[in-house]
Amino acid sequence: MSLARRTALIDFARTRDAFLFEDDHSSEFRFTGPPLPCLQGLDHAGRVIYAGTMSKILFPSLRLGYLLVPEQLVDAVIKIRAVMDQHSSPIDQATLARFISEGFFLSHVKRMRKLYAERREFFIEQFKSVLGDRFTLQIPEAGLHFVAWLRGKADLRLILRSAGEIGIRPTPLSFFCIKAELEPALTFGFAAWSKAQIREGLAKLAATLKAQP
Repeated sequence: MSLARRTALIDFARTRDAFLFEDDHSSEFRFTGPPLPCLQGLDHAGRVIYAGTMSKILFPSLRLGYLLVPEQLVDAVIKIRAVMDQHSSPIDQATLARFISEGFFLSHVKRMRKLYAERREFFIEQFKSVLGDRFTLQIPEAGLHFVAWLRGKADLRLILRSAGEIGIRPTPLSFFCIKAELEPALTFGFAAWSKAQIREGLAKLAATLKAQP
């Protein structure tokens, strides 16, 4: 979202006495353009509940995240957290705190941003080369996923079936919507795969689609 839209959204919440939930899970991985402030950083009216996670930055099984909540919600959130599972592992939290305080977290983010940027550029190149005839690839400035819009609207079921047959499971963009009616599109992740895996997976998908009648 642009800075103007972020500001407008906060104003919208303030005038309606509502809260915004900001899931800022991939903000560390921005590849083009200057970094933009999060909604919580722009919020001066206590309207934003900010969520972050270490699972995307370090490794999924860590299962550690955090919330920054407006003061009037702190007590309620603490009670909800206690009902859920009491607390996260003290050992994991202490280890993570030391990892951050000794500077290893920042160096890790810089290293992974470089690695993901290389995989991102490679994915774009390979995708346009072998699947550009069927998709229009939307390239965001940040994040670890792409949205690929289908050129042929009727091809969605065929592509999902073909991808499933070879073990590739892109998620339909409509999965993330409740009521919005979107043009058919799929989401593809790239961060978890090596260049060889990206090349092989996209080539297999393209070959499978060409083999369909």
